[in-house]
Amino acid sequence: MKGKLFHPKLQLLVRIVLGGILVYASWHKIADPPDFAKIIYNYHLFPEGSIHMLAVFVPWLELIAGLALISGIGLRGGALMAAIFFSFFIVALSYNLARECPTICGCFDTHASGRDLTPDEKYAKMGREIALDCCLVVAALYVLCGTLGCCGARSCDGGDEVTDKAEEPAA
Repeated sequence: MKGKLFHPKLQLLVRIVLGGILVYASWHKIADPPDFAKIIYNYHLFPEGSIHMLAVFVPWLELIAGLALISGIGLRGGALMAAIFFSFFIVALSYNLARECPTICGCFDTHASGRDLTPDEKYAKMGREIALDCCLVVAALYVLCGTLGCCGARSCDGGDEVTDKAEEPAA
C-alpha cells in the first residue's frame, strides 16, 4: 500500500504541480513588489516597517521553493517551505475572515484585481483560497513524507532496509 501511495511517478507529478504553482505565484510578486506590498499591508498582520522587505524577499523564497520541488535539488527544504507558506496563507486568510476583513490573497493575482469585487465576493474568494491552500499543504506534506524514507517508496522496496542478519563469510 505505501509503495503505491508514494510511487515515484506520483511523487514526481505532485512535485512538478506544486513547484509550478509556487513558481507561477511568485512571478507577479517579483515583477511588481509595490503591488505585493499593498496586498501584505491589507492583511494587517505585519508592522509597516517590514512590509517592503517582505514584498521583496518572500516572492524569491517562493520561487526558490518551487524550483527546488521541480528540480529535486533541495527537495525536502522546498517541500517544507511550501507547507509553511501555504499554512501561513491559511492562517492569514482565516484570521481576516474571522475578523470580517475581506482581503485579496495575492497568491495568483494582483491587488488591482480585487478592487471591483464586492465584500461578499471577496469572502467567497477567500474561502476558495483557504480550501486550495489546504490541498496544497497536504500535497507539500505528501512530498515531504515521501522524501523522508519512513513512508516513501525507498523504504518499501527493500533496498534501504536494515536487517539483523550477519553477513556470511565468503567460502
